[in-house]
Amino acid sequence: MQLLTSSWTSLALRALTLAVFVAGPLHAQEPSPGITDDTVKIGISGPLTGPVAALGAIAEGVRTRIDPINAAGGIKMADGKTRKIELVVEDDGLDPQRTLINVRKLVEREEVLAVVATAGTPNNQAIGRYITQRSVPNLFMYSGVHELAGPEWEIGFVPSFTTEAATFAKYILDNKPQAKIALLYLNTETGQTFQAALESALSGSVATIVASQPVTSADPTVETQLSTLKASGADTLVVIAGPKQGAEAVRFATESGWKPTALVSNIAASIASLKPAGLENAKGVITSQFLKQVNASAPGDDGVKRYLADHAAAQSKFSTDDALGQAGYAIGDGLVKVLESMKAPTRDAMMEAARNLDHAQLDLLLPGITLTTKSGEDVYPIESLQLFQFDGAAYQPMGDVISFEGKTPKQ
Repeated sequence: MQLLTSSWTSLALRALTLAVFVAGPLHAQEPSPGITDDTVKIGISGPLTGPVAALGAIAEGVRTRIDPINAAGGIKMADGKTRKIELVVEDDGLDPQRTLINVRKLVEREEVLAVVATAGTPNNQAIGRYITQRSVPNLFMYSGVHELAGPEWEIGFVPSFTTEAATFAKYILDNKPQAKIALLYLNTETGQTFQAALESALSGSVATIVASQPVTSADPTVETQLSTLKASGADTLVVIAGPKQGAEAVRFATESGWKPTALVSNIAASIASLKPAGLENAKGVITSQFLKQVNASAPGDDGVKRYLADHAAAQSKFSTDDALGQAGYAIGDGLVKVLESMKAPTRDAMMEAARNLDHAQLDLLLPGITLTTKSGEDVYPIESLQLFQFDGAAYQPMGDVISFEGKTPKQ
């Protein structure tokens, strides 16, 4: 009987050994779609054409960061494998339904591991339910509204619009405490979130919003809205809109003789965005930023050097001073940090890495600003901004970085 038991034990051990040899370690995780031992596939849906094609620079910025990495052999990930990053980019014209169609194609046909840099609040809302159902990461959204439709599988990148609104309010209360404010805002959750946060930050003060006008990305012109805002008697103009409309607002404010103090959201305030307004008209514009002003950075800045070298190597289609392209490059840099930290080739491991970024430094983030998240506690990678003012040729810093780390305003 003892011999029989011993024989069965020996057979069982041999069978287990064979199973481990064939299938690998007992606790090995099966790779998710979109990742092999030498490649990781990432999808992007963005507006490459249409009235807001300027936002296409975001996708191009991601490519600008990734191309040189692939040329050097790929990226070494935390599981020990070195992989090249394959980007699959689809045009959505900033139409939320096209974004959903694109993301379905990217996930089901292209079998990407994740999507990254999805631009626009309505666009991210449109794909929220789908990415949750399919358990697909939606990393580093280009939207300052972080509470969207797929919270388990999405993470933002740019500071919350509530943070930018609070930063603008701080400037107004410190420098124009009796300001009469006119607000030009996108009639989406982007603008509505910003508006509510600005009102909240100004509550209890003498400064007031005396007029507000909504715009949509499809509006051919916003001159009617601006004329109404000017007639309100406001001495301060706050703009949260796209690049084209931001430039139109800046030009109108100067050429109409209104000349209010102008605070323009960083999504519309890059030098490249302001050029259609005439840079002389843009003199005095105040904006918030989390990215370095490339053309004004110290010559010895290693991060800017790498960016400029990568821009040249990738033959990028956007100008080096385009803040949208720079944001895309920074998003690509953030993607690299996440991939480097992934401990397994799975979507779960990717989200775990993205939710636990520990003061990750990126080449184009301003000194003192890093990517920091903590699972279950802090979902905002960037919670600091610095104010800058345009002098007609370049942006000059105004004061120090304003930090909301761990306390991003909810509204």
